[in-house]
Amino acid sequence: METIFKTIGFTIAETTNNVAAKKLDLLYIKNPDGTPRWIWEKNQKHPLFLKFYATSSYRAQLFAAGIRFLFYLKLQKIVFAGKSFWVTNQTNTLFQLQSNWALFTGTVGPNNKAILYANACFYKIAMTPSAQQLIHNEHAMLQEVCGTIPNLITPECIQISEEIIQLTDVSTLGKRTNECTLAHLNLLSRMSVVNNRTVALEDWDFFTTLKNEFQLLNDTRIPANMIRKINLLLENTNPNEKITLSLSHGDFTQWNLYEADTKIALYDWELASFERTKAFDYFHFMIQNGVMVERKCWSEIYKTIKENCSGAFATTLFNNELEELNRYLKWYLLLNCQYYLKVYASQPKWHAQIDWLLLVWNEALNTFLTNQKSARELLIMDVFDSLQNQEYAGLKVGNYYPEKLPENADIDLIVTQKTSKNLMNYIQNHALVANSTFCKKSFMNSVLVFLTDGSFLALDLITQLKVKNLEIGDAKAILANSFRNNHGVKNASESDTARFIALFYTLNGAKIPAKYLALQTCIQNSTAPLDVVLQKSPKEVLHFIKKTKPNRAMNFIKNTLNYGIDTLKDSSNNRGFSITFSGVDGAGKSTVIENIAVIIEKRLRKKVVVLRHRPSVLPILSVWTKGKQKAHQDAVESLPRQGQNQSLLSSLLRFSYYYLDYLLGQFVVYFKHILRGDVVLYDRYYFDFINDSKRSNIVLPKNISVFGYRFLLKPKFNFFLFADAAIILKRKQELSKITIEKLTQEYQLLFESLQSQTTSTVYTSINNVELELTLQQILTTITQKKS
Repeated sequence: METIFKTIGFTIAETTNNVAAKKLDLLYIKNPDGTPRWIWEKNQKHPLFLKFYATSSYRAQLFAAGIRFLFYLKLQKIVFAGKSFWVTNQTNTLFQLQSNWALFTGTVGPNNKAILYANACFYKIAMTPSAQQLIHNEHAMLQEVCGTIPNLITPECIQISEEIIQLTDVSTLGKRTNECTLAHLNLLSRMSVVNNRTVALEDWDFFTTLKNEFQLLNDTRIPANMIRKINLLLENTNPNEKITLSLSHGDFTQWNLYEADTKIALYDWELASFERTKAFDYFHFMIQNGVMVERKCWSEIYKTIKENCSGAFATTLFNNELEELNRYLKWYLLLNCQYYLKVYASQPKWHAQIDWLLLVWNEALNTFLTNQKSARELLIMDVFDSLQNQEYAGLKVGNYYPEKLPENADIDLIVTQKTSKNLMNYIQNHALVANSTFCKKSFMNSVLVFLTDGSFLALDLITQLKVKNLEIGDAKAILANSFRNNHGVKNASESDTARFIALFYTLNGAKIPAKYLALQTCIQNSTAPLDVVLQKSPKEVLHFIKKTKPNRAMNFIKNTLNYGIDTLKDSSNNRGFSITFSGVDGAGKSTVIENIAVIIEKRLRKKVVVLRHRPSVLPILSVWTKGKQKAHQDAVESLPRQGQNQSLLSSLLRFSYYYLDYLLGQFVVYFKHILRGDVVLYDRYYFDFINDSKRSNIVLPKNISVFGYRFLLKPKFNFFLFADAAIILKRKQELSKITIEKLTQEYQLLFESLQSQTTSTVYTSINNVELELTLQQILTTITQKKS
C-alpha cells in the first residue's frame, strides 16, 4: 500500500517522529488473503470504491446495495477494517487526501496496476514494468481510435507520468448489460473493418511470438492435457492459411463497457491491438460472460455464441457461414489460451475464476479435435485436467497418457467427497456426454457415461476403501502418498496399489489376476504387519482387518449399516432393462445379439441374459406330446413357417398358451433379472405373433395379437433389423423375396405405429448391412434413451 501512495505523491508510514506529519485514517475491504483490496478515507459519506465493482449479476447487485445501505446508516466505521498512517511528505500529488476518493490495489501478478478514483476521473497506476507497457499501449490506442468509430464512446486519456495515466469517467453515460445487444454487434462490426488486413499464418509475427512464449511454459498447475491439445492444434496449422486481422479491444466484457441507446461507452483499452483475428471481441464477450457471470458450461455457451451471431454482424464477420464462425472461434481460443496461460503461470496464487475459465476453454478446444481424438479420449483428458490441482490418486492407472486407457477398462480414482461431487457435476454437463448415470454409495460414486458418439466410460470415485462392510485402507494416507507420473496423472504409490489389489481379491475369495502379480513384489519384503499377513497367512487377512480400528465397535456397526443401505440402493437404482431384436430369418439378429451382449457386459458392467422369442416359463407345446428332448430336437431341425395348421380354434388355443407364457413370464423376468440389474436380450419377441404368426403355426386375425400386447410390460428398447431382400437371400434361403419384402414392410409399419404411441419406449428399424454401423446405432440409442 505504501508503494502505491508513494507513486501518486504521498509518503506514508504507520509510525513517525515527524511532528509535521498528518494523520490519515483509512477504511478498507480485504482480499481473501487478508490484504487491502478497496481503500478510502474514513470520513467519506459515499462508497466511491463501488466504481471499481461490476454489478453484472444479481449477487453483485445485492452486494452493492448492501454496501450503500451500510453507508446510508453510517455504519461503515463499525463494519469495515481500519488502519491509520502518518503522511510525512507530499510531492506532485494527484488529489487531496481529505477529499472524496477511492483506491483499488489491483490483482497480484506481472500486470499489477492500482486504480485511483478522484476528481471525477480514474488514474491507472502501474506497479510493474509489464503494467507500464499496458498503460502506454492504452494511451496510444485511445489517441488513435478516439472519435473515429461511430457510436463508440471512449475515455479521454492524459499521460501523467511513466507510471500513471488519467482517464475520464464514462460510467455516467449508460448502464451495464450482460446481454450482447444489437448495439454491441453493430459496434463490433464497425471495429472489424478498422485497419483490417489479411495475412498468411507464417507472416503473422504476433502469433509467432505468442506461440514461442507458450512453448516455454513450465507450470504444473496448468492442465497437462490442455497443453497437449493446444500443441496438437498448433501442429496441424497450415503456414499458408490466410487470416483476417482487425482492431480488437482485447477485454471486451460487460464490466468494461456501458450501453447508452445505440452507443457503447468502452474503457480499459490496455490490451487493445490490431494484431488479433476478427471477431475476437465477440467470442471474448460471450465466453467471459457465460463463465464469470452466468456460470454456464461450454455446450450452453457455444449455443449462445451461434444464436447471437445474426443479421448484418453475421454477414460482415462470417458471411453467414457456421464453418467460418468456427474457424475464427478456434483462432480466438488459441490466442486467448496461450496469452492467459502465460499470465496465470506468473501468478503465485490462483483465484477460483481461473479454474472456471480453464475448464471451459479446455472443453471448447475439443470442438476442433474430433478428427484427432475420439469423444471418449477427449473426455478422459478433460477429467484428469479437471483434477490437475485437486487431491486424487489413480488406482491401477498405467504409465501412459490417460486417454490410452483400454476401451473396455474403467477408471478407479481415490478422491475427497468434495472432488467427487464436483467431478460428477462436470461430467454431467460436459458437451461430449449424451447421458450419464450415477450410483451413489457410502464409500464411492460409480459413474457410467454415455458419449455422443455411442462410446462409454465408467468411473469409480472412491472416498473410502471398502470391501462389503469392512474398511481396508486409509484413503487420506493414499492421497498423501500419491505421485504424478510422466504423463501428468497422479497415481497411488505402487505399495498402496499392491496392498489394495491384494486385499480386494483376497477378501472377495478370488485369485489376484496375472497382470497384477508383478506389482505384488512391492510388498513382499515389507515388515508392515498387514503386508506380512497378506504374504504369509492369506487366510488370516479377514481376521486381521476386523481387528483394525476402522472396523471395531461403533465403526463396525456404522459400516454394516452403510453396507445394508448401499445394497438396497443397488437394487433400486441399478435396475436392468430389456432389449428385443426382431427381423426375418437372415436379417442378422444372432450376430448383432452376440456382439451387443459382449459390449454391454464389458462397458455397461451388467450381466446379460439372452432369451429366445419369449420368457419360456412354459415349455413349447410339443413337449407335452413328444417329451422335452425330442421336442427341442425337432424345433432345431425344422424350418420356420412350415406348420400346416388352418384351424381357428387350434390357433386360438396355441396363441392363448404362449400368451400365458408372456403374461406370467414377464413378471418372472422382471423380478429375476431386471430388478437385479441384468440386461435381458430377446432373440425375437411378441411382435412375431402380430406380423408373422405363421412362424408359430398360428392363423389368427392380427387385431387379436395387437390387443394382447396392451397388457404386457413393454421392453425398453425394440429393434427391427432388416436388409434388402437380395442381401438376406445371400445369407439364408429360407424365405422368398416376396415374403421378405412383405414382412419387412409390415414390421416397419408396426414399429412406426407403436413408436407414435409412446415416448418412454423405443421402437426403431435398422438397416443391418454394416455390422459396425448397426452396433453403433444401437449403442447410441441406448446412450440417449436409457434413463
